[in-house]
Amino acid sequence: MQQTSRLTAYELRRLERNIPLFYAFRFLREAQIWIPVWIVFLLIERGFSLTQVGIAEAVFLLSLTVLEVPTGAVADRFGRSISLAAGATILVVAIVVFALTTSYAVLLTSFLIWAVADTLMSGADLALVYDSLKALGREDDYEKHAGRGEAFLWAGATLGVLIGAPIAGAVSIQFTIFVGAVTTAFGIIVALGMAEPPRLESGTQASYLDGAREAVRLVRRLPAVRTIIVYSAVLIAGLGATDYLIQPFLLDKGQEVGFTFSLLQVPGLLAGVVGALVAFRLIRRLGTVRVLVAVPVLGLGAVAGLSLIDELGAVSFLVFALLLRSTLGPITTGYLNRRIPSDQRATVLSFQNLVLGLVMAPFSVGIGVIFDELGLLWAFRIPGIALAVLALLSGALWLRAHRREGVHPQDATDAGPPAHSVVAPVLPPHPGDPL
Repeated sequence: MQQTSRLTAYELRRLERNIPLFYAFRFLREAQIWIPVWIVFLLIERGFSLTQVGIAEAVFLLSLTVLEVPTGAVADRFGRSISLAAGATILVVAIVVFALTTSYAVLLTSFLIWAVADTLMSGADLALVYDSLKALGREDDYEKHAGRGEAFLWAGATLGVLIGAPIAGAVSIQFTIFVGAVTTAFGIIVALGMAEPPRLESGTQASYLDGAREAVRLVRRLPAVRTIIVYSAVLIAGLGATDYLIQPFLLDKGQEVGFTFSLLQVPGLLAGVVGALVAFRLIRRLGTVRVLVAVPVLGLGAVAGLSLIDELGAVSFLVFALLLRSTLGPITTGYLNRRIPSDQRATVLSFQNLVLGLVMAPFSVGIGVIFDELGLLWAFRIPGIALAVLALLSGALWLRAHRREGVHPQDATDAGPPAHSVVAPVLPPHPGDPL
């Protein structure tokens, strides 16, 4: 509790308030009632093919790779709440432009603006939560609160999905997109209400460029950090590919936009809530290593079911894939947070999103082309094979680096003894690392 003694009672209350504000920000960010119909909007109302949508998505993801680290450094240098508020403001603009899409050029413009917004927000909220908890002497609870934050994110999406398609059917899809812009605007107010936590692990604040350079050096120095970033990106991208196909899946099964169209998407989002909430308990009970080894195995089982069963009931495999994917965020960001100092925390978490963008871009384009040329089942099969190969390779590299580094043995009781050539940790071993 030495950390908290340097803070006044008022400062402690403000830091405590960051946690519910974090939940609220995540909820508002994803409470978009156009979520269940956005692909329908582009395919049917705007006349694009799924290949064109996939290419636009790839442009968005590649833009993330260019912007992630610079915008992560903005959060580390100028403040996480400022970065979140700026990101939410730009996101409002992106949503409005998306609603006004009349050509492919306008669609690409909206996605590029969206990339700026997304990169300003990604990593900043989690870094703010971790540093707030650390200042309060409660960083051991990070996965619990990160999981709850992920659950609020999925809950917001669930609400949007549940009511979106019926409203779109009654009014218009474009109307639902404008409502999403209003919802996001409330997130700006929430972000500005967050208190900036102190940086307890560094006495001085590095300049913008120095902070970015130090984050790059940090990632290069620690193989376990570098490889978990790649491995988590592969798992999230591979399992996320199934979510990308849910609306085409429902259209393929004869479902029309309306209440049932929304209702069939809700179980997957509720599964996301559950997965995020149980992530903390899973790593406490099983260990990080066991969970991250089990996720791709179970995920490939779900993809296999989608690849082989051409029935509406196969939507249950989509639900299971989303359940698995939602556990990954709290677990992998907790793993990273314990290995990086606060001055580079948002920047390094942005590296994770950068690599995720690089991995997801070919998945997005490939799925669109495969769906248009070969059909729905092959759009599940081929990405599933890619997931199996990439997860095996990147997972083996991460597990080897994790065992050799030996920085945080509490992450997994089954990690085995560290090798003699151990990389020196940036931070001392943390007794709160999950078993």
